[in-house]
Amino acid sequence: MLQPSILKMYHVLALALCVSAGEDFDWTKNDRMSFYYGTFPTGFSWGAGSSAYQTEGAWNIDGKGISIWDAFVHKKGKIISNDTGDSSCEGYYKFKDDITLMKDMKLNHYRFSISWPRILPSGLKSQHINEKGIKYYDDLINMLLDNKITPIVTLYHWDLPQILQEKYGGWQNISMVNYFNDFANLCFERFGNRVKYWVTFNNPWSIAVEGYETGEHAPGLKLRGTGAYKAAHHIIKAHAKVWHTYDMQWRSKQKGLVGISLTAEWGEPVDITNQKDIEAAERYLQFYMGWFATPIFHGDYPQIMKDYIGRKSGQQGLGTSRLPVFSPQEKSYIKGTCDFLGLGHFTSRYITQKNYPSGLENSYFSDRDLAELVDPQWPDPGSEWLYSVPWGFRRLLNFVKTQYGNPMIYITENGVSEKMLCTDLCDDWRMQYFKGYINEMLKAIKDGVNVKGYTAWSLLDNFEWDEGYSERFGLYYVDFRNKNKPRYPKASVQFYKRIISSNGFPNQREVESWKRKAIETCSSSNQLLAADPLIGHMEMLSAPALLAPGPLGRLLKKVATMPAENGKGGQDDGDPFANELEEGEVSKLAEVPTAKRKGVKRPQPKLDAQRLISERGLPALRTLFDNVHFKGKGHEAENLQLLMQKMENWAHRLYPKLQFEDFIDRVEKLGNKKEVQTCLKRIRLDMPLTHEDYIVQHVEDEAVPDVQVFGDPDPFNGASFPNDLEPVHSTPAPAAPSLTEEQCRRMELNRQRALERRLACQQQQQLSDSTNPQTDITKSPDKPEALSITNILNTSSNSQDVKVGDLDEEPVDSSTQHADTELPNKDSEPSAELTLGEEEKNTSPEH
Repeated sequence: MLQPSILKMYHVLALALCVSAGEDFDWTKNDRMSFYYGTFPTGFSWGAGSSAYQTEGAWNIDGKGISIWDAFVHKKGKIISNDTGDSSCEGYYKFKDDITLMKDMKLNHYRFSISWPRILPSGLKSQHINEKGIKYYDDLINMLLDNKITPIVTLYHWDLPQILQEKYGGWQNISMVNYFNDFANLCFERFGNRVKYWVTFNNPWSIAVEGYETGEHAPGLKLRGTGAYKAAHHIIKAHAKVWHTYDMQWRSKQKGLVGISLTAEWGEPVDITNQKDIEAAERYLQFYMGWFATPIFHGDYPQIMKDYIGRKSGQQGLGTSRLPVFSPQEKSYIKGTCDFLGLGHFTSRYITQKNYPSGLENSYFSDRDLAELVDPQWPDPGSEWLYSVPWGFRRLLNFVKTQYGNPMIYITENGVSEKMLCTDLCDDWRMQYFKGYINEMLKAIKDGVNVKGYTAWSLLDNFEWDEGYSERFGLYYVDFRNKNKPRYPKASVQFYKRIISSNGFPNQREVESWKRKAIETCSSSNQLLAADPLIGHMEMLSAPALLAPGPLGRLLKKVATMPAENGKGGQDDGDPFANELEEGEVSKLAEVPTAKRKGVKRPQPKLDAQRLISERGLPALRTLFDNVHFKGKGHEAENLQLLMQKMENWAHRLYPKLQFEDFIDRVEKLGNKKEVQTCLKRIRLDMPLTHEDYIVQHVEDEAVPDVQVFGDPDPFNGASFPNDLEPVHSTPAPAAPSLTEEQCRRMELNRQRALERRLACQQQQQLSDSTNPQTDITKSPDKPEALSITNILNTSSNSQDVKVGDLDEEPVDSSTQHADTELPNKDSEPSAELTLGEEEKNTSPEH
């Protein structure tokens, strides 16, 4: 490994070539691990963001027309779990409550978008204006201003009217330029006397590439090699026309500003001594951000794009370049059409040269001749594409400064998501992310970058496009299964609020206290969330219910999504940000197979299932059972073998991007983590609510041979497992119904009976121990006991002692709470029963 001092010297050379850094920015002082204590300039604006389709809901209410996203999400298989934004956060009805949340956070601005089909259902101003839609945005803007919150309004956040897509082909058609200008002009006319900051387009890269190249986003077209370039060409023209319309007709009266929001990730050369990698990193930035920024600031596409796409088009036998051409008049018309630059940024990539033969299929990605890589040591809070790389943010901001003449910048999107099946409002990883990225932005301002405001993405958990509700960016947790869509503050709310109040990071002692205080505050929110009977199970409510709703099924879901402790950061406390490297250290890089924004796709492994199951899986599963005090046949080797193979199939169905080896790693690392035990305790507390109404048998039965549930049968129920190892096809389990008086009475009666049985068993066990102190643990009962509802109640904590306030405490020691079901401790010598089971497994012809 190169010494840090040598690496610093190489960074100076590489970045001078890569971004033509100005003399006022010293790259040698860009210390990746340092923290700068200081405050932002007076008047710096702090805010949070959202968009219409992601939060409003009310998709067909009050005269709203259909958007391309309304049509796209209703096609099965397009969105994870077939989620839709039909109701989303119900922001259309709850905007007053949300503004109250903003006011409490002391936000200076709120960024939202106007739904084109909500105010123009047919897409055309000449046909019909929906006054109810106009009134909704009028009320929203007025209430924001009444609370001293500045509205920053995005005109197009991806929800094109579906009729324009069907009739004209959407952004593939030049006619969209005029139709969009008419829509924008109407917004200026109706709202411009109060709105002073306008954003024409949000992240046009995604509109073009994911909408017209890969088809991952609406409208879902796969016009490879041409569709993205054509859509982007028309979007750039539409932006310029709207800017000129405002400049000529409205600027003198309304005194507002018009900009565009571009999303970009930083690209760092893999080998900073290799000129080809340095050029590849430059190419990555120009194909990503420069594609739109260079025409707007300089009048034409980046020369490197024109050269590469033109050459490859010629090699493919085409007469002209697949990249459209601006006329001299258009170049002059487009240049300078930006009063401020909105910048969205989430993560970074390492970039290296990779040649794609010209004979391959035309593609935006192959045109670039590069490969994106990530460092597995970068913190990863659970989302497959978003790694925390704060130092890349400062570099990107300085790139913008030097490339585009230091424009006025507003950060329009920056945040981190999580994918967790066991909800935790104490989001320390998000606080760490905000702390790192905002501090790098502060360093960039000290470098001279003209950043005027910051927008956290997002105010609420919302509909995250093709990820549905499986990915949560919000400062506030939203319960999407509850028709009222209640909001619960995460710890990051308090942390961000303190940054706003202090206008930065005043001193080390105060900043370190913020996180502690935020964690204390979020504990009460966790208790409120757990107390809600509709969401007391504390799992990600939008996750597909492919596993049966048994407690161990839910625990396995949690284990499968715990932050990995090998390879992507994290210590024993589960902190994904714990393994940040010292400057100059680079672990083995992992390639991103598909070079797109959400492109870290983990490949499907070729499994040696028998080896994994026998050598690692069985001991890990025994440890898991020991930790949860499992009763029944769990320790018989032949059943564990079948169960692990079932788990293998489930792992691939539920988490196709997760290697089974990683799944085994996480089971092995379970140990006695407080996080998992807390999750299990919440599940146990909720057991009478989530199971009693689904079980057909009477709960008094000690064994339930024919248990029926909605969805897959619980693999832990019953005395044996089927030999069929194919994935189990199931339907999602319905949400637990609201409690009636009869259900409450039965729940309390069941708990009382469970307590009585438990006390009787403990007395019997104590009596047995006193008469026969040496019990042979190798002897198993003649008929193993099935995991019935009675067993679950017996293995749960004493119901009279379970209080909502105890949910974040460590579970009670198993030696006192589970004496009747005690299993060998994982640290103790293996029992004779387990040893015998292993020998039988190794000699059995079945396995």
